[in-house]
Formats: sequence, structure tokens, C-alpha cells
Amino acid sequence: MTGGEALRALRDRWWILVAAGLLATFAAFVTVHLPWVEPRWRSSVLMQATGRLDYGNFLALEKELRPLAEQVLQLDIMREVDQNLHTDIAPETMLSHTRAEPVVDSDQIRIDVDDSDATRAEQISLAIADVYTQQHNAAEQGKLREERVILSTLDRPNQAILIWPQTAIIVPAAGLLGVLVAGMVVLVMMYLDDAIRSPADVQRYLDLPVLGAVPRFRIRAQRPAASTARLPEPESRSPTDMEAPTSAART
Repeated sequence: MTGGEALRALRDRWWILVAAGLLATFAAFVTVHLPWVEPRWRSSVLMQATGRLDYGNFLALEKELRPLAEQVLQLDIMREVDQNLHTDIAPETMLSHTRAEPVVDSDQIRIDVDDSDATRAEQISLAIADVYTQQHNAAEQGKLREERVILSTLDRPNQAILIWPQTAIIVPAAGLLGVLVAGMVVLVMMYLDDAIRSPADVQRYLDLPVLGAVPRFRIRAQRPAASTARLPEPESRSPTDMEAPTSAART
């Protein structure tokens, strides 16, 4: 099957592609709006690290920030956050919805909290940052000044953003996927179809030259004549004309 034949097959069956795309788009739209599809909102907070990190190189910063980020993910911190906010969320669940990663190039730690409620996600992310910075800074007071690493929560917007479901991305992607799948099915069916429909198919499947082809005729119904032809009426003769031959015969 050549490229031209494939394009011709898709063009002849364009309605199948359109129907599949519309069906997939509708199915995706309905799916993301089902009652049991829980939305996920994400709120992010940045903590700035200052102290001996200012004098280290890139590898040293990463080595220092990674353990600090991992210390954020502790059950005791989640329990204290739950006690402060009264979220009625299990600490284990809160911990599973929280991530902490170092931002080495700016000496920062980013905390991401996912929740089904946007406002609650913003409150939890700020509470986790505040609780951890207080505990960490209190533990650093016993160290020498040049060895301390002080954390502070940056005053940045932590407005939650919707990460699931992203209807504006899922619905068009589903429609495009439906068109692609329908196109593949059409091409596969055409590839498996060995029916002979053209002289090119005869040469391809039978490897024989085409000497002639019987055209396809369609019987058309005959339309009745618009008007019936009238026969010419016989000319009327006068008595004088009828007697003239008799007189000539007598003569």
C-alpha cells in the first residue's frame, strides 16, 4: 500500500475519523466531570537557607540541602500541622501528599502539597514550612554561628493550581488520539482487504496485464414524451376535384 493509496483511503473515509474524534472528545469530557473524579490542587512554598551554605560550592550546597529537604517529610511535623489546622486528615495521608525538593541554584527548598481543596492545600503548605523552620532553627541555636543553617519561609504567593484533571489538555488530546486510532484501523482494514476493485489491483495481485475493462452501465428509466405527435389530417377535397378524374377518364 503506497502513501497515495493510504491518503486516498483516509480521505474517502473521513467521516469515520471525524466520528471517532468527536466520540473520544465527548467521552473524555464526560469522564473528567464524573462525580467520583477527585480534583487535585497543588500549593508550593519556598524556604530560603542562609548560613554556611553561602560559602560552599555547588556540590556542597546540594549535599547540604538534600538532607534538609528530606527532614521536612516527617510524621511528627504532619501531626503538629494537623493539630494547628484541625484538618481531620491522617498524618500518613498528609505525608503522602507532600513533597520537598532542594533548589540548589538559589539555596532554597520547595514544599509541594496536593489536596482536593485548594484553600486547604495553601494552608497546609504554609503550616508545614512554618513548623519545620521553627524546629530546625531552634535546633541550630546550639551550634557555632559559622556552622548554622537558618531557614526562613519566603513571602511568595502560594496560590494552589489545579493539576488534575486538566480538561483543557485532556479533552483535545483524547480527540486527537481518537482520530489517530481510527486512521490506523482504516489503514489496517485496507491493508487486509484483498478485493480487486481497479486495474491496478489486477496487476498487483494477479501479476497479469489488463487487456480491457467492461464499463459499468446504469439503466435509466425512460421518461414519457412531452407531447404526442399528431398525424396529418387528410386534405378535404371539393366536389369539383373529385369529379375531375372521372371526366378525364371518360375522355
